[in-house]
Amino acid sequence: MNTATNTTTSKGIKWGPFTLRIPFIHIKFRAGEFFQGMVISGATAFAAVPIAMGLGLTFEEGVALSFVAGTLISAGPIIFGEPMAPGWVTPAVPIVIAAFAAKGQFTGVYDPAIFQFMAAMCIEFTLLVFILGITGWGKKLIEIIPNGLKSGIILGAALAAFYQVFVTDLDKLMIQPVSMTIAIVLCVITTFSDPFKKLASSNNFFRKIGSLGLLPGFLVAGLFAFLLNEVTFDIEWGFRIPDVVSLFNRTSPLAIGFPTFDMYVEAIPLVIIGYTLLFGDLITGIEVLKDGQAQRPDEPLDVNLDRSHLSIAVRNFLGLIINPFFPTQGALWTGVHVVVAERWKKGPKEMPSIFDGLGSYYLMAIPFLYVTLPFITLMKPLMQMALTLTLILTGFACAYIAMSIPKKNSEMASALLIALFITFFSAWVGLVIGILLSIFVIGTDKDKV
Repeated sequence: MNTATNTTTSKGIKWGPFTLRIPFIHIKFRAGEFFQGMVISGATAFAAVPIAMGLGLTFEEGVALSFVAGTLISAGPIIFGEPMAPGWVTPAVPIVIAAFAAKGQFTGVYDPAIFQFMAAMCIEFTLLVFILGITGWGKKLIEIIPNGLKSGIILGAALAAFYQVFVTDLDKLMIQPVSMTIAIVLCVITTFSDPFKKLASSNNFFRKIGSLGLLPGFLVAGLFAFLLNEVTFDIEWGFRIPDVVSLFNRTSPLAIGFPTFDMYVEAIPLVIIGYTLLFGDLITGIEVLKDGQAQRPDEPLDVNLDRSHLSIAVRNFLGLIINPFFPTQGALWTGVHVVVAERWKKGPKEMPSIFDGLGSYYLMAIPFLYVTLPFITLMKPLMQMALTLTLILTGFACAYIAMSIPKKNSEMASALLIALFITFFSAWVGLVIGILLSIFVIGTDKDKV
């Protein structure tokens, strides 16, 4: 254990390039982050359940999937010592869903081939992230991807998200039309509205509302859904261990067999797209920490891009063995990262260590989320709403980012065309078209920015 200084930064058990921090020993309990984590994580983590059920798993197996994914995500700051709030590679989710839907495999019917293909994505993604972490080539790879192609990939995620909500899942949206509309409107306002941001800058109440991400909109919408009889609750009491064994037997390549060669080939463009989105999250997370570090010289943070790659690779490898679910093991949950960092910036009296906030938000809330039946059954009728909100906010965020990348009209037009091909044809077609457009329409000369 490193005890070189008296700051909480130094507390932990070093293992290789990583640092293990044990809750209540190296991490102090923070009540505010704990309760936020329990509610907000529940509202968003269980968004994976409708996806799992669309791929043919049962509700109980979907909860187990969320449990496995959430546990591995929490390992980022706790076991690996990453000073960032990890999350899904969320923009990849609609693209992956669209890939399965295009093959007629997102119908709720179980097929082992679905999870063999998911395993192919996880294996390739794990190897790619690991190699780039070992060699330090991650930044170089992203630099050689043209702006038009980058923008097209991210815009493709936005279009895929909106298409999933307003076309593919429109019937599900119309089951709860009023509450879904309220949820979407409120969450978009609190997250993206410039007038709301101006109001929050001068009003502490609205600032706190904005810092809670989708939670306020989700809670208000849930209340309206109940009052309008758009949902009914069947609360069960007690505790239940997530059915990880059944999940393993139906999804793990060790149980159902490893992917075929064709699956590995088909997965390549999705993996490249996933990594492009992942790297963007890493850069965002690092920039937030750099901004806060100036105000917290008492806790120097060890920010290491190569170590981040390695920790993500290990998490994806462990997830692959138990339950391959490609988009769930990413680098950043932007909303949580910003909220925790903002409180950390206020000084050691507010939050002695950023790991206190991250640890309380993630690991300390996990047992309550996935084993407590009242919480699970309360969330059950709202899980589709959580997924819808996740997709909508992902779509908005990706659209914002995608539109800011192009520097030339040719890049903008190419990005739109690439996005359309990724959304309505396939990731392979989108990437090939993107490369051709980058060569013959945009040109290979890079702008000096």
